[in-house]
Amino acid sequence: MTIKTGRVAAALLTVAMLSGCTAVGMREPTATPTPGAAADRRGLAPGIVVATGTFTGFVDGSGTTAPRPEVQGTIEVSTHNGRLMVSLLDLDVGPVANTTILELNAVDGNATSGDFRVATSYLGDSEVTTATTQTFDLGYDTEMVTTDPSWMRTAVIWERVDGIGTLGRALATAPLTWTLPDQDPDLTVTDAGAGDLARGEVHYDSAGNPSAYVVAPLDALETIAIRFGITEHDILWLNPMRGYGMARAGETLNLSLYERGR
Repeated sequence: MTIKTGRVAAALLTVAMLSGCTAVGMREPTATPTPGAAADRRGLAPGIVVATGTFTGFVDGSGTTAPRPEVQGTIEVSTHNGRLMVSLLDLDVGPVANTTILELNAVDGNATSGDFRVATSYLGDSEVTTATTQTFDLGYDTEMVTTDPSWMRTAVIWERVDGIGTLGRALATAPLTWTLPDQDPDLTVTDAGAGDLARGEVHYDSAGNPSAYVVAPLDALETIAIRFGITEHDILWLNPMRGYGMARAGETLNLSLYERGR
């Protein structure tokens, strides 16, 4: 899913707890999660740094050779009163003539600007500039329902330039290193086969593991979860931008840990 909306500087953090493992290969189904059934950053005290990264000048693997200013600085994500705080430290965006903005993107830092443009992202409307310290609340809109934002793999600084897409041109990237505890180390997805209200098409990765599921008419999240031996909360965790809505015919649900958030 590609979502290029949201605000880094506004909105509350909406989260949903993951339920535990009950037996090998099968996890107990739960009632449909609802907004506000929230976690508290897994008990992390305020001020704990959970992600870091260092900005370097962007090199577009697609072959773009337009000169870019040398951007320097670091980024930290830390806990803050049940929310997350993004801090840009010693940021220098260089000589730019246009607005620069920060985006947290789902793809890896070696992607092309085209990859970044179409990937799932959390886009900040707040400007960033050359400064010693800049901080923003990492607030989630209602479609972001996980306590684990580590699917945000790369911070990107864009310069909004007329005629170059909605984001402009990428100036710098900072791959994010997350130190959050693994919230679901026992998650294993296995396909028990089609059943009542879970008759959609399954896609598999190269190792033969279920990687995605296309929802069929009348399917429900609860029965889809049962088919794959997981919980509804696991489905939300694997699809962090999806929201709490019911399963929709034709919708593709990610089932791969590697593809989470991409």
